[in-house]
Amino acid sequence: MRCLVLATSVTLVLAACSDDGGKDASVDIDNGSCGDQVRFTGEYIDWDSGTAFCGIKDATLEVEGGGAMDGTAPNGRFDLCLPGANVTTRVNITQPTAASECTQPASTYPMPTILYASKAVIRGGGFFSARSMTVARQTSFFTQIGQPFDAARGQVVVHVNGVTPRAVTLSGDHGAPQVNSGSGWAAGDTGIDVVFPNVAVGSGKAKLSIAGGGLGEGDIPVIAGTITNVALIAN
Repeated sequence: MRCLVLATSVTLVLAACSDDGGKDASVDIDNGSCGDQVRFTGEYIDWDSGTAFCGIKDATLEVEGGGAMDGTAPNGRFDLCLPGANVTTRVNITQPTAASECTQPASTYPMPTILYASKAVIRGGGFFSARSMTVARQTSFFTQIGQPFDAARGQVVVHVNGVTPRAVTLSGDHGAPQVNSGSGWAAGDTGIDVVFPNVAVGSGKAKLSIAGGGLGEGDIPVIAGTITNVALIAN
């Protein structure tokens, strides 16, 4: 079990815990020291993290435009402030230079990766779980799903909060979506973590939707050769 414990100025102690590798929507949204900004917390983990948890440590997160920065802890956790006026905010990641200590084979994370945070999801208590893949896993993953990696297209990772996972859809041309069950990836569009591989860049945006509606739906960035991480809360 992993817990985030926060103490407020009135000594009230709140805790948000997860015993499934971070897949718990009950996250504390206390604003901490962010003032009139929005506190953004979550985890940055390996592509295959699930039954065997694997965080990505020493990555640097920076709000686009020279905003707040934070480095990830050994378990991949991060905590930074986003501009309060933004409906959505892009957070860029500078990958760690060292090879992962919890992947086999040990390898680095060279693929550009961003987080695209929705204020509605944060305020709704949604947990943000983001993923990236090592250079070694890039080859084996795309071989596994029978789709050659296309550097001219983007990769989209969707973390779904809610009691019952629902089908997630993304506009535009892309490969068959894949779902992480916690013990591996398989074809599907309904689950806690859904990947849309090889998404056509087009106008640079694609529309994200979930069956029955939810917070975080709408246009998200699609960037060639880059992993875009987003989170939803199903209604």
